[in-house]
Amino acid sequence: MEELYYQLITEYYHQTITDRDLTILQEWVASDSLHETEFREVILILDAAKLYYRDPKNQDNNWNRIAAHIRQHKQPVKRKFPFVRLAMAALLLLIIGLGINHYRNYRANPANHFAEITIPYGQQTSFILPDSSIVYLNAGSKLKYPKHFAKNKRIVQLEGEAFFEIRHAAAQPFIIQTGKVSTTASGTSFNVKAFPKENHIAITVKTGKADVVFKENNRPAITDFLLPDQQLRIDTKTGKINKTGINAEAISDWRSYRMVFCNATLKEIASTIERTYKLDIELEDPTLANIKVTTSFNKTPLDQILKTLATLTGSHYTRSNNTILFFSAPSNTVKTE
Repeated sequence: MEELYYQLITEYYHQTITDRDLTILQEWVASDSLHETEFREVILILDAAKLYYRDPKNQDNNWNRIAAHIRQHKQPVKRKFPFVRLAMAALLLLIIGLGINHYRNYRANPANHFAEITIPYGQQTSFILPDSSIVYLNAGSKLKYPKHFAKNKRIVQLEGEAFFEIRHAAAQPFIIQTGKVSTTASGTSFNVKAFPKENHIAITVKTGKADVVFKENNRPAITDFLLPDQQLRIDTKTGKINKTGINAEAISDWRSYRMVFCNATLKEIASTIERTYKLDIELEDPTLANIKVTTSFNKTPLDQILKTLATLTGSHYTRSNNTILFFSAPSNTVKTE
């Protein structure tokens, strides 16, 4: 049995399965008589674990009785099927390793169990969250989320940049926590950029609206709400907030490897290029870091990007393998090595 279907059966048993996943499970069970047998046996094994924890004083007797029950009701199949024996052994090891309290905590608080996805430099990905919302995660980013969302809210934690397409659920708002800033939406598509080293957070709404809360001096204060093609930029060091109109489609075009910079510093642009191309960029002259540039690159070759930035900032650069050095020293040509 694939791990996916074991997980779906477990969610079905605990009544946490989504409508979409329930359809997948039903189709899998109906596709093969062996699948139906596996489904029943996993349910019985889960019942065994439940009884095991319910009466810890008689654990040995409980387990032996349920194991015998499983063997008695096991229907014959055409090919060898060791799954029950292996599953029982694995479950027994799980019981010994986790302990009763951990199991009870899981049953009482399934939303306390988290998954985490980290994307290295030079890559990006997209995936579906447990509520069917879609996330696009940019290079050098990390998203942590519960395997089962709470009934009254959906909370994820982001470091880096992500574009969210949130499934609408008015009674279950979606909250992205990024350090001092929380962004809340119920059914919205928007981009959040929050790399810790850049000391600023930018929220850009494409559709719907989003409310932003900025915790300053440990006191939460609602800063604003954003409508389509609006961006809220927060300096996490100074607390300065700037709200502007912007092309949200262009801002989220990084999903197609297009980079758009609106009044961005060379330091910010260098950080983006580092993550996208898996490079190390150094600014020899500190004054270069704060030069602001508005430009865009649509799948542009790296050398052309570097030449354009050098021209726009009045600087020069050298390149040695994966290390780029920008400098302000007088020169008539762009040097490469």
